[in-house]
Amino acid sequence: MRSPIVRGVVGSVVVALASLVTSVVPPSSWVASFPLRDSLPGRMVGLTFMVAGLGLMAWAWLSVGRQVIAGLRPPVLRMAACWSAPLLLIPPLFSRDAWSYAAQGALVAEGFNPYDVGPGVLSGHIVEAVDPMWMATPAPYGPLPLAYGGLVARLTMDPYLLMLAHRLLAVLGIVLIAWAVPRLATACRVDPVFASWLVVANPVLITHGIGAAHNDVLMLGLACSAFALALTGRWGTAAVVAGAAAAVKLPGGLVVIAIAAVMSPLAGRALRFASLAIAGAVSVLTLVTIGELTGVGSGWMGALDVPGLVRSPFSIANLLGMAATGVLEWLGEDNAASQALQVVRLVGMLVAVGLIAVLSLRSSIHHAARAVGIALLAVVLLGPSAHDWYFLWCLPFLAVARPGRQLTTTITAVSLILTIAAPLNSSLRGATIPILTTTALAIATIAPLLNHLRTLHPARRLRVTDAVEAPARVTAG
Repeated sequence: MRSPIVRGVVGSVVVALASLVTSVVPPSSWVASFPLRDSLPGRMVGLTFMVAGLGLMAWAWLSVGRQVIAGLRPPVLRMAACWSAPLLLIPPLFSRDAWSYAAQGALVAEGFNPYDVGPGVLSGHIVEAVDPMWMATPAPYGPLPLAYGGLVARLTMDPYLLMLAHRLLAVLGIVLIAWAVPRLATACRVDPVFASWLVVANPVLITHGIGAAHNDVLMLGLACSAFALALTGRWGTAAVVAGAAAAVKLPGGLVVIAIAAVMSPLAGRALRFASLAIAGAVSVLTLVTIGELTGVGSGWMGALDVPGLVRSPFSIANLLGMAATGVLEWLGEDNAASQALQVVRLVGMLVAVGLIAVLSLRSSIHHAARAVGIALLAVVLLGPSAHDWYFLWCLPFLAVARPGRQLTTTITAVSLILTIAAPLNSSLRGATIPILTTTALAIATIAPLLNHLRTLHPARRLRVTDAVEAPARVTAG
């Protein structure tokens, strides 16, 4: 397996086979009767192969990165497609969210309002694999994926087919990212091959995007496309696409920061604010129109706090809030302790909003990508909830923002860790032996791969001879 493309494909196939043992599936599915799933030793074998396959994919990605940084131009997009192909038909990796998407689409098809009720009002195979935590909660997603899920659910109520339909949306998101990233990189004077390697071929995007079928990838693809369209002067179209990104998940609308920077690159704050208001108004109008045209509405605004039910350790606000709660409980201030987490989360969001406002008014066109990346990272770290795949939100924008050696190394290291530690997901809650086993396997796999980071260097500035072909002719404003 000296060839990185072969190594990555083998790793992806191993991950696909291991998913038949480790992934949560409906009990009525034929996968549920797979022999190794019946015993703890069998599941440990599945977890071992899962981590090994992820390690092979990460190793292949690093090997390609060395080639790119050395000045070679390997077919990065073709490699990413080959590494993704084995994951197209497997059960969802690392998370049950795709089963929730299927059930929420069924709610729409059955005439329920997914912003008022949870999947628990349904019965049968469609809700067998939904995480019990989300059975009674409304959908926190925008009208676009829900309307799409409802349309497909009118054709079939098979949860597996509905899950595959949502994976198709994730594939569309990655295709949009693969289209937009080279164009954004060219405009920001970063090698588009390097940016494509760091983003499109990134195993985090492949495994969490296609493997787990998260709708965050569609949001991200639309947001990147909106920025790329703005760079061609089509600001109105870009604002509409930004509204469509927000209609998947609300943070996608933050790309209007970059659109406003393109609209008024050399203007003062007053004109920048006007540009931001125009782009934002078009995006909001698009968001509302999508909700009305699809019949789903805008009730999801009241369900945006649903993800906050998970006290994720990735959120700084959560960590500070839980620490404050523990201290107050120890001091006997039970009333204050019950409110501490909510107060700290509120402060975190206010800080994030303040930072976004500053970035919106002060970022030049040359720093627009970085501004969007920082804004999305602030929402992740200071918001009420953060999952490992949320870090995908800022990845494309930081990758094209002329990253130096330190940022490139940090992005690569975080990507390696989030890829290989992904099996430590919510499906292992309370399972001590699987958690300890997976942790040990992940550490043993991550450690040698991190040693390869010393060979990574900053992205090379784009030379005229490095420019992509005619479709990548984008302007900087």
